[in-house]
Amino acid sequence: MKKFTNLSGRVCRYGLIALVLAAVAPGVRAQDGITLVERGPVVLDVMGKLEWMRCSIGQVWVDGRCDGVPLLAPFAAGEAIIARAAASSGEGWRIPTRAEMERLVVFREAPPLIDSRMFPQTHQGGYWTADANWLLAGGHWIVNFNSGFSYGRALPRQSFAFRLVRDR
Repeated sequence: MKKFTNLSGRVCRYGLIALVLAAVAPGVRAQDGITLVERGPVVLDVMGKLEWMRCSIGQVWVDGRCDGVPLLAPFAAGEAIIARAAASSGEGWRIPTRAEMERLVVFREAPPLIDSRMFPQTHQGGYWTADANWLLAGGHWIVNFNSGFSYGRALPRQSFAFRLVRDR
């Protein structure tokens, strides 16, 4: 059995399950230790036990794609964004951690460096994470889907995209 590892180098215990799901179920994709399952406007990360919004904040899910332009906003807008998401899509939505967001990075030839089938029309730039950078006063971590890297020098007044997640 092929071993799958996540970004932190841990071996995935569910590698065989992920392979089987990806082989037999439409709308399921396995990649580098992550199994994603399409469910309309959300994507389930089976092994991460997460439910992701397929569209960036500012976009809406229409006819199998994300329509509109991602909202680029300062970190402080996150509270209002989460409240709105809770009102329209149920409770539990939050800004993902850096590690959670990094699970979505897919290294390939051209940006955006994310599974575009699962997350269509993703902004080719930075996305806020919930993690503060304790080495830089007021700094936060972002994950950039143009470069595939994380940066810990984002200041709260800067504007980046948001994608929300909730625990399953």
